Amino acid sequence: MEPASTGPRIGILTSGGDSPGMNAAVRAVVRTTLRLGGCPYAVREGWAGAVAGGAGVVELAWADVGGVLHQGGTMLGTARCEEFRTRDGLRAAAHHLVEHGIDRLVVIGGDGSLRGTEELRQEWPGLLDELVDRGEISQELRERHPRLAVAGLVGSIDNDMAGTDMTIGADTALHRICDAIDALRSTAASHQRTFVVEVMGRHCGYLALMAALAGGADAVLVPEDPPADGWEDALVERLQVARAGGLRDLIVVVAEGATDRQGAAITSQGVGQLLTDRLGGEGARVTILGHVQRGGRPSAYDRWMPTLLGYAAVQQVLLADDAPARVVGVRHNRIAVLSLEEAVAATNAVKAAMKSCDFAAAATARGGSFAGLTTAVDELCAPPDRQGRLSVGTSSTATLTSAPAIEHGGGGGPGRGPGRRIAVLHAGGLAPGMNSAVRALVRSATATGDIVLGVQGSVPGLLEGDLRELGWAEVDDWVGRAGAELGTRRVVPDAEDLPRIAEVLAGHGVEALILVGGMEAYRTAAVLCGDRVAEQHPALAIPVVAIPATIDNNLPGAELSIGADTALNTIVEALDRLRTSASALRRAFVVETMGGPCGYLAMIAGLAAGAERVYLPEEDISLADLARDAARMTHTFERGRQLWLAIRGEQASDSYTADLMTRVFEEEGGDLFDVRTVVLGHVQTGADPTPFDRLLATRLAREALARVRDQLERGTPHGCYLGELAGCLTETPIEHLDSDLAGGADRPRAQWWLDLRPVGAVVNDQHAEAPVVQIPTVTGA
Repeated sequence: MEPASTGPRIGILTSGGDSPGMNAAVRAVVRTTLRLGGCPYAVREGWAGAVAGGAGVVELAWADVGGVLHQGGTMLGTARCEEFRTRDGLRAAAHHLVEHGIDRLVVIGGDGSLRGTEELRQEWPGLLDELVDRGEISQELRERHPRLAVAGLVGSIDNDMAGTDMTIGADTALHRICDAIDALRSTAASHQRTFVVEVMGRHCGYLALMAALAGGADAVLVPEDPPADGWEDALVERLQVARAGGLRDLIVVVAEGATDRQGAAITSQGVGQLLTDRLGGEGARVTILGHVQRGGRPSAYDRWMPTLLGYAAVQQVLLADDAPARVVGVRHNRIAVLSLEEAVAATNAVKAAMKSCDFAAAATARGGSFAGLTTAVDELCAPPDRQGRLSVGTSSTATLTSAPAIEHGGGGGPGRGPGRRIAVLHAGGLAPGMNSAVRALVRSATATGDIVLGVQGSVPGLLEGDLRELGWAEVDDWVGRAGAELGTRRVVPDAEDLPRIAEVLAGHGVEALILVGGMEAYRTAAVLCGDRVAEQHPALAIPVVAIPATIDNNLPGAELSIGADTALNTIVEALDRLRTSASALRRAFVVETMGGPCGYLAMIAGLAAGAERVYLPEEDISLADLARDAARMTHTFERGRQLWLAIRGEQASDSYTADLMTRVFEEEGGDLFDVRTVVLGHVQTGADPTPFDRLLATRLAREALARVRDQLERGTPHGCYLGELAGCLTETPIEHLDSDLAGGADRPRAQWWLDLRPVGAVVNDQHAEAPVVQIPTVTGA
């Protein structure tokens, strides 16, 4: 029988293959529904639960989804259901949904699962008419539920749905793959061994391509970009030259669906045997990662982004009338509402292009960045031969011989080569991914015939003239290395330092300078490009490009900085451990994160870890706020809560410190619970960079090199800072730095993530008074 409650009833199910992050989405749907006064229902084991009914469809409460953010897989279960493909199965599913009053669904799965959902939506009126005719439901019940509203979330580690930048689980799978490649690299280097790594991706090469870039592989084979005839010889030659160039470890990544241009499968075992036969030595070792890529704890991204998706999906099904099914996806860190029909059609276009051997169209259909990244892999992986050009490689979308060496644009100095001489320098706090950026710069410069000089020791090293040429092989394993091999300092030069800097740059024939770092890097660029500096010091009339690299994520002109994702994952891992430590106690934690004047780390960590309260530098804190929080905390512990988690950005308040907050909460709680302060400190800067930070560093470094070359060729040297805004690589003149910052604080005037602030209060704190509000979305196919 239909429940008596008049609130909206929303069913949620997971279907198809599981993926890390599904539980975060389920949790958000359940809690958002409850906050809106509705009734969430679990449909267990995918469509099998809807077809079977009974215990397959059960109501969920707030506590039912507690403690699932860190769990992999899906708490609802998933299974194939052939019966759902039949008319009888569809009718049974409709019957068991409508008898619970469910006429809104949020479905998490791949394109097949979502297509099946759309079929049910379209057939819903006819199915209910059949149920009335068979006497299984009343006409009154039929009239109360005339239509089915559907919102789909794409759960797939393959990241194979067109129209959304990322699918739930893909980021975590990439973490697993890069962890494996990093581990294999150390043993490969010990034995001068070659490893062939097979990753998932039967029809989509996203994981293989991104893992090759982020893991520093030496070659990659993906379905959308089959190698040309004779690829076996080209691959062997590439690896032989790389070994001769000084590399001890060689990694080849193969997607499970890789083929040659005639459609014949290229298997990891086959590649391993080829390399064993042709390279000699100890032969190649094959590692098939398999389902380990699908399992385990989700990454920070696969917790906070599915939380946003689930929150938005509830609003979509509540607002929908008789609209076709929609997919709630992601575009440039914004929620994107897509037509399911158009998204599936675009996805199928990729498969059709591959089937017809139109591989260029397949790569383009994957998205503008996909085709470009195949070229990036070749430039970053293929070793230089004796002429300084790239050896023959395996890609069919890009030539792997570099352009002729570019004549330098003047200047002098020791060791001049035929290309441009570009210096790279770190400034500011340490950010994981700095080494990745330098590696990408050196490797890309090798492809264009340029020379990169590393400045050792940041600005002080520049003043001392501590510059040296960085070699292609030297930076090979920097892609995933923590720290900053060139060193970094929080030092900004002043006007008195300019003559010495000009002397050093001229002495080394430096024609451009790239700075990788935080606010100090940007302010250094501003000093070097100040009014009349070039007139007074001609050696400083060069391109100066700053790349954002700071865990604080507080730089203008960039929505995300290199290092912030790594710091976020480190924080979330620490919070998981704190949650476990409180499992046998009643305890509240006040956790202080880094972030300086920017609350990004604190707020997004709060979303990813399920924190009940987050204190940001962007918002004022009052004693009344702390009193309300203490009252809510006490109220929930009285009702059985074991843990309360509060996260404080380090500059949230000068007066209300983490220690003071702890003492206030402890005093109010009495003997009901105890409170502990945890200051995470510099552990947030010390981890190996995540795949996201490696890839971001690679994109920005390659773009910086392109901007430098463009300025030199045009004869228009100037200072600027780069970043990604709304998915586009953007250049901002360095003169805009002060005007782009918020008054009195080193953070941008506009911060996109602040629009997400209401979500945490809705899904994390059952007793908060925050309303369920719309968050910004974009639309399209």
